[in-house]
Amino acid sequence: MSTETMQFRPIPTFTRKRLSDVVSDQIKALISEGALRPGDRLPAERDLAAQLGVSRPSLREALIRLEADGYIEMTGRGGFVVVDITAAVISKPLAELLLQNARTRSDILELRQGLESIATVYATERATPEDLAAISTAFEALKACALSSDRTHLADLDAAFHLAIADSTHNVALAHVMHGIHTLIRESMRQSHRLIDYDDAMEQQLLDQHQAIYDAIIAREPQKARSAAEQHLTYVRALYERHAAQPRPTTEGN
Repeated sequence: MSTETMQFRPIPTFTRKRLSDVVSDQIKALISEGALRPGDRLPAERDLAAQLGVSRPSLREALIRLEADGYIEMTGRGGFVVVDITAAVISKPLAELLLQNARTRSDILELRQGLESIATVYATERATPEDLAAISTAFEALKACALSSDRTHLADLDAAFHLAIADSTHNVALAHVMHGIHTLIRESMRQSHRLIDYDDAMEQQLLDQHQAIYDAIIAREPQKARSAAEQHLTYVRALYERHAAQPRPTTEGN
């Protein structure tokens, strides 16, 4: 979501609370309401202070506290972005361990199927024009990569498409959980594409499935969107099951 259109409310000059506390509470409320989403960048300090009607020292104090409490973090380019609050739930090392086990890989796909199916329904019903534009941008990037000769970033773009859908649900809990398990989802998708060795025909099937999800969302057809999402994850789970059923090569000793 663009913070250029974000409406920060001016802080009343008559307040018994410290200005920095009021600023901190307002930003936390915007995060809890889903108006500020994981990855959203806060306006520049000068602009944000002007919108809130507070001094820059009071704003800076609030930002320092929010950063210390884990709500925002400073980026390499300067400025602050909203943190994926649940990101620590599934770390990259844990994700890799889970994905190495055949049973837990199936569990991960089952979790994805449940979360993404319901997320697709809510997104279809609730997405704003701005949300639909973000979903379209994510899908077009995924499609361009899938049809190109360089599919290095395909899994990342695949995950970004599904996260754009989750962000459009306007269900704060669901969006944060999806972002929190982003590493797990991305690694799962990377394995999916590796299983088929980026085979052109099978990648086209995956793209067609994403196209069906996208078309249903744009057309505002929630049940068709849910069906498309479930068919997509059923297909992916079948890929894993076929791979797991294949005999492993053995090494004979001399």
